[in-house]
Amino acid sequence: MGSAPARTAGSASGGSAQHATEINLGRALGALSNLVDEGMGAHDDADGLARQARRLLSLLEDMAGDLAQNHNVRGPKTTRALNSLMETVQQLIRTAAQTADDALTAAEAAEAEEVLMARHYRPVQTATTDAGLLTPSARIHNS
Repeated sequence: MGSAPARTAGSASGGSAQHATEINLGRALGALSNLVDEGMGAHDDADGLARQARRLLSLLEDMAGDLAQNHNVRGPKTTRALNSLMETVQQLIRTAAQTADDALTAAEAAEAEEVLMARHYRPVQTATTDAGLLTPSARIHNS
């Protein structure tokens, strides 16, 4: 992993290079917005997987009943194999549902952070631009 030298804003802003950063509000908000979108997409995918797995489980249960009642397939090996398969699908349902919940929680947290960040930092950015500054000064410098 190669690293490009960091751009410094020291000469452009008159500040020290140690305070230079590649991060700006627009990119930070964009990154949070992408996290929201990706989290919601992951939620939808996992939720869809859980729904499909529930359908599969229902079909397996119907098949097991049909085999036992209509085809006299009731052997212990077949029963164990079907039960094992159904348990695996049940675990898939639980995991997919938990993943969907976790992805939704993460997306909601990213969205809340995006809103808070915009609410708290947009006025600072606007005031900085209105004052003709390239970067706001730290509060400690203004005391």
